Amino acid sequence: MDESNDVKKARRDFILFILVTSCALITFFVSKFYVPNVNNVTNTVVVRIAGDSAYEFSQPGDWQIIDSQNEYVTTLHYDGNNIWVTDSDCPDKICEKMGKVGQGGSIICVPNKMIIEFKKKETQETVETASTTDVQTW
Repeated sequence: MDESNDVKKARRDFILFILVTSCALITFFVSKFYVPNVNNVTNTVVVRIAGDSAYEFSQPGDWQIIDSQNEYVTTLHYDGNNIWVTDSDCPDKICEKMGKVGQGGSIICVPNKMIIEFKKKETQETVETASTTDVQTW
């Protein structure tokens, strides 16, 4: 009777091992080969403050962002692939806590009414809908 229990335990352990291994392999391959659609994004970073394009740059480095009233807003770092906020004058500092953001992502600072993102490539569809769609509200 003990032998049959040992066989049942071994069979359960083997099935559990197969399930865990399968899940791990599926997760690995999905994360390895899944690439988000960033084909419509350029390496140019755009900073908009209160809806107006304030800065646009594609060179890596530290960038100080100053609003239209000549007041310091934030400092960005761009390494050629990712952007992140290294310093900000907003009270919550959530934009600093967001960390590095790559193509397809954006950093939003509500107190400063600022959006930092990679510039999208112009296509015929975006040119047609750009004048008719308002997607930014404060």
